[in-house]
Amino acid sequence: MEQKRKEIIINEIKYWKQTRLLPEQYCDFLLALYTEGNRDDVEQPTKQVPAWAIRVTMIMIGIFLPFALLVIYFTELSFVLQTLILSLFVIVCFMTVRFFAQHKMLTHIALIVGALSLLLLSIRACDVYFSGNMSALAITVMCNCFVWLLIGWRFSLMYFIISGVVGIILLFSSFFI
Repeated sequence: MEQKRKEIIINEIKYWKQTRLLPEQYCDFLLALYTEGNRDDVEQPTKQVPAWAIRVTMIMIGIFLPFALLVIYFTELSFVLQTLILSLFVIVCFMTVRFFAQHKMLTHIALIVGALSLLLLSIRACDVYFSGNMSALAITVMCNCFVWLLIGWRFSLMYFIISGVVGIILLFSSFFI
């Protein structure tokens, strides 16, 4: 069999293994067959994240949103410190999505808390910079709704798409009613 066809087949089998279209044992057998046992690129088994790390991260993410509300509305911290804390929350949430992508529950919680923290951060920044300007606030909320639509489209999450659409509809209806 010519080398190019073998490489195409090997890449396809790797894709099947990654997306679990075939059981892992079948894919390993087929890879051994097509590479004639000479696999230089044998994947090392991925390290499993310990269950305690997932639980601790989930609890930490769950505490972020109430803590963010506490920081914004019930403290006398300076705007810079509030912005720094909320930015840290948003970054941690989206990094959690990146590193724990295989754990769906944690990914969903981190996305939701990150999106709400980003909404809090952007509304607070809008309030400080454009004090009382309703047009700036509307544009800020509209941008957040578009971010939610983008996240929903990118990760195929219907609740983000619905949230973005409902937010845009409510925003437009508030101007006309």
